[in-house]
Amino acid sequence: MTFFLSSLTKFARGGYVTILMATVLFLVMFIWRRGTAIEHTQTVYLPVRDYLNQLKRLKLDQRYPLLADNLVFLTNDPSPDRLDRDILYSILDKRPKRAKAYWFVNVMVTDEPFTHNYTVNSFGTDFVFKVQLQLGFKVNQRVNAYLRQVVTDLVQSGELGAQEHNYSIYKHPSIVGDFRFVLIRKLLVPETDISTGDMTTMSAKYAIRRIAGSPARWYGLENSAIILEYVPLFGRPRKMTKLVRLPLDDSIAPEDEDEGEEDIFSADKAAALNASKSEVQRNVIGGDTSSFTKLTRKDIERDTRSRETPQPPES
Repeated sequence: MTFFLSSLTKFARGGYVTILMATVLFLVMFIWRRGTAIEHTQTVYLPVRDYLNQLKRLKLDQRYPLLADNLVFLTNDPSPDRLDRDILYSILDKRPKRAKAYWFVNVMVTDEPFTHNYTVNSFGTDFVFKVQLQLGFKVNQRVNAYLRQVVTDLVQSGELGAQEHNYSIYKHPSIVGDFRFVLIRKLLVPETDISTGDMTTMSAKYAIRRIAGSPARWYGLENSAIILEYVPLFGRPRKMTKLVRLPLDDSIAPEDEDEGEEDIFSADKAAALNASKSEVQRNVIGGDTSSFTKLTRKDIERDTRSRETPQPPES
């Protein structure tokens, strides 16, 4: 503090730049850390084993089109046996997504610079896999390339069946099928049950996230098939007031407009609008059909004569 106070003599001669940069960096780190903690309090994690039967039935259900051979979800949860509720909701409830194999990938950055490891939990199946990629802090996080290596290793070890291709430009097609990545991003909604201060923090974090870019660029998925889904950030929704249905006779009728209140149209525009409507009604076959006025025989004969009378040629 003493050093800081003694350095304030240079504030007006450019020292404010250093203080401004330090303040911005501190705010970004604080907002991101605090926002992540709020997300964790709102996130619900579910055990994967409780949903294996549903995932298997969906995989075999021919009523739904096959979305991809390998459907990949990126998750922030490093645990080997649970998933974010939003991921399972996206697969089973929100337009069920049928695939031959489901992959849930977590990327963990290690303190070593060039780590290249991975772990796999298959839950005793050949279609659900929780993968953790352990990459060093100097390693480029090309998730699609590393995941293809993981799938190839599992096919060769017999833990995953070969995903054969019926059509290919190569003489020896790959044993790995196609991939489709699903990126789930959380958004704030008014129903989120958090305080005003936490709401402000989350809004600031998501604003920083928009500036920082998308996970597709972070993980090298720009050239991959991507499905982007937005989900509301809430684990405990705020209580909503229940609506009461009233009988039709007790409904509130709109009040008459005040006579002294000026209409949105001025007098001349209102007259022009009425004249235009009259012209349109005269040109409509059969007259003003919107009023459901019954046509008389004289109206029909007059309309027939006007159509049979030859019109003079244009000059």
